[in-house]
Amino acid sequence: MIRSLGQLSKQTVESASFDGDTGEWVFVFSGSVALRVSAPWRIVTHGQIELGWQDDGQRFGPEMPIDATERLGALVQGHRIESTTVSPLGDLTINFGGDSTLEIFNASCGYEGWHVSGPGQRRTVAQGGGNVAESEHDG
Repeated sequence: MIRSLGQLSKQTVESASFDGDTGEWVFVFSGSVALRVSAPWRIVTHGQIELGWQDDGQRFGPEMPIDATERLGALVQGHRIESTTVSPLGDLTINFGGDSTLEIFNASCGYEGWHVSGPGQRRTVAQGGGNVAESEHDG
């Protein structure tokens, strides 16, 4: 069953960066909602991959190495979420409208791929193996 993720509905991206302490990419949205991602992800715009989770520091051709945090911010900061979908295996797709999406691939049979939380909201976790669990928390 594919479903939407209400915590992110109509939120705006305030920041996106890599947390070296946890090894997670952190997306902070309006309303103090946070998405923490430890699974593979990519930004797709107009049918092209604009940035992937392993691109930081890579040099593709003669250009300077990619600063993934900077590029990610340029691609998503200030953008409003139009819709979200969670697949039966816990893959998360965030549509920013037009033809721009953040796709997160829940890739492990044991590790959590991503989780969303915010004050006074449900916590949603993409568990290893594909289960998606929700629970109340006090933020």
